[in-house]
Amino acid sequence: MKLQLLFLAFFLSGIHFIYSFTDPHDATVLLTLKDAWKNTPPSWEHSLDPCGLPGWEGVTCNNSTYRVTALKLSTMGLEGKLEGDIGELTELTTLDLSFNRGLKGSLSPQLGKLQNLTFLILAGCSFNGDIPYELGNLSNLVFLALNTNNLTGKIPPSLGSFSKLLWLDLAENMLTGSLPISTSKTPGLDLLSEARHFHFNKNKLSGPIPAKLFSSNMNLRHMDLSNNSFKPSEAPTWFSSLSTLTTLVMENGSLQGSIPHELFSFPQLEEVLRGNPVCNDHTSSLDAYCQENQQTPKPYYPSLANCECTSCLLDQDCNPWNCECVYPYKGTLSVGGSLLSELPNATVLKLLENSLSMSQSLLPGSIYIQASWKSSGNDSSGEAPQLKDARRFSYVELRKCTNNFAERNVIGSGAYGKVYRGLLSNGQVVAIKRAQQGSMQSLLEFKTEIELLSRVHHKNLVGLVGFCFEQGKQILIYEFMPNGTIRDSLSGKSGIYLDWNRRLYIALGSATGLAYLHEHANPPIIHRDVKSTNILLDENLTAKVADFGLSKLVSDALTSNVSTQVKGTMGYLDPEYYQTQQLTEKSDVYSFGVFMLELLTSKRPIVKGKYIVHRVRTTMNKDEEVHYGLWDMIDLSIRDTKNLIGFGKFLEITMQCIEDSPEDRPTMSEVVKALETILQNDGVVSSTSTLSPTSDLGASRGAFNHPYNDPKHKMDVISIDTFGYSGAYTISTRV
Repeated sequence: MKLQLLFLAFFLSGIHFIYSFTDPHDATVLLTLKDAWKNTPPSWEHSLDPCGLPGWEGVTCNNSTYRVTALKLSTMGLEGKLEGDIGELTELTTLDLSFNRGLKGSLSPQLGKLQNLTFLILAGCSFNGDIPYELGNLSNLVFLALNTNNLTGKIPPSLGSFSKLLWLDLAENMLTGSLPISTSKTPGLDLLSEARHFHFNKNKLSGPIPAKLFSSNMNLRHMDLSNNSFKPSEAPTWFSSLSTLTTLVMENGSLQGSIPHELFSFPQLEEVLRGNPVCNDHTSSLDAYCQENQQTPKPYYPSLANCECTSCLLDQDCNPWNCECVYPYKGTLSVGGSLLSELPNATVLKLLENSLSMSQSLLPGSIYIQASWKSSGNDSSGEAPQLKDARRFSYVELRKCTNNFAERNVIGSGAYGKVYRGLLSNGQVVAIKRAQQGSMQSLLEFKTEIELLSRVHHKNLVGLVGFCFEQGKQILIYEFMPNGTIRDSLSGKSGIYLDWNRRLYIALGSATGLAYLHEHANPPIIHRDVKSTNILLDENLTAKVADFGLSKLVSDALTSNVSTQVKGTMGYLDPEYYQTQQLTEKSDVYSFGVFMLELLTSKRPIVKGKYIVHRVRTTMNKDEEVHYGLWDMIDLSIRDTKNLIGFGKFLEITMQCIEDSPEDRPTMSEVVKALETILQNDGVVSSTSTLSPTSDLGASRGAFNHPYNDPKHKMDVISIDTFGYSGAYTISTRV
């Protein structure tokens, strides 16, 4: 009932639902969790749309179905309970809430409904009560970590139903009873023939260690049964049958009698037997395995912590599994065929890491896979792109020019990560945009931004200096914009006052940049994310359009319609584009119209659920000749200006831009012309400095100077599908 009521509330929330990307059932569950938990990531407070842009940190969605496929919230400091509604996220493949000590209460039986789950990582929390029997329904599970909680009761036999399970960790709880073995009616742990890791240590398990639990057809690599209350017994015969075993830890395991000598014939096997009765025989040949100073293998906790190793030396790397600085041994793993297309899938990479670790007798986490641009043989399709006017920086270079990404050099931040001020070796000041782990762009978005920015040059577009794609980092280096974003100025954050005249110039400059993208870039470019935070001001307060991560190339000059998945920012989205998924240059025009309303009002597009476009349309009164009924909506800082020159014409072109039908909207060059007319006719621009579309739309550094509808240029088209590369994938909020 609670879920139904919340869904109804979400459905009735007006504009938020209309513009929501997330499947409504999934969104309702996440909103329930947000209300039930403390210390959720800040991005969860900024939007009701987990799969939208920029999205919720730690939430991964499928871009086709907008279903939630992963929750990766390790070490977030979360507090609360894991509510039963979690079972409604039926498309989840990964649930990682590890090392949030504030998560308490019992584990919901509803977890058993997540039948697509492959990774269930709840280690290091404070969950109590029984392990739900319903977990046995998770037939696709390959990784189960419930260690380091306060779980009690018996191990449910249903856990023996995990036919694909590689990792089972129930250590450091208060579990009681015996290890369950299969019968004619119930499953048991002996059926987990694919398992590589059994961790049952530091519980209160009792009874004998069943001989049937292990067999020669198992591939077990690491087993820890230490510090329980097992019944004293002789070492079972299975000891010598597990030829794949590399680590056997049975401290205080109540072993007595003789130990099969075959057990010690495996050169790769590390045994820890201290604290067992067999070690009391001083004539025993087991002294080497009973010593107190024998080092117990360091426990492995599969934390997916989001960490930064800011103190590493320049020749060290950060191990993302334990946040330690290391001197790595680096090698090359060459893959091809169908696997190559799966590399963007973080689950595939993690399975590769675990598989390699296991096959090489290493603890998981010892191997970290990081892909990079590399070609094989004469095939150059996978090489790093040779981009005109864009330099490829090494990660070491960028660490040097930012003082190891020092906090004092941070000049901005967002859901994607942080922007740093950097000083290159040639003295150039740059802005370095570094995506944080968990908020990486998709490969397509990242390569699009690199490719487009390296090809377009205009005084109203932010220039790309270079990029870095090493060690799993996505870093872009831009020319430095010292005066921040238009949103910063409108909100008062930057301290820059924008009078009405300056706002007109900003509108003209940004419109000119967009018109260049639409009509003078080859092929034409649709920005797809025009907004006040993507328009920056340089030292002369010249407006420059930035952030091409979502841009789309129009590869056919004969048509301006592009069918694409809807992406953009809520409040700026063209309703026609949202409904039909048909992207055109007029979609940018609509977003620009919303931006022009921001220049008038200084308000964000959506404030407390109220949409600025709707408010202006319903408030505007054409019979009121001076301010058209919008006096109360105009920004206070410009409202008292004696003469808002060209206000009526500015409002007229703005309303044309936000027409519902794309056919009724002007082109960006028509917007430029209208804004020029306002400035010229009202005497702001002198007659000797005429701003013509031809002169001001021209490229500043050798860019294309022809409109895209010129047939002779149709063949000069770049296919983004040939721009292939792969990288290290961490936790992403988009798929």
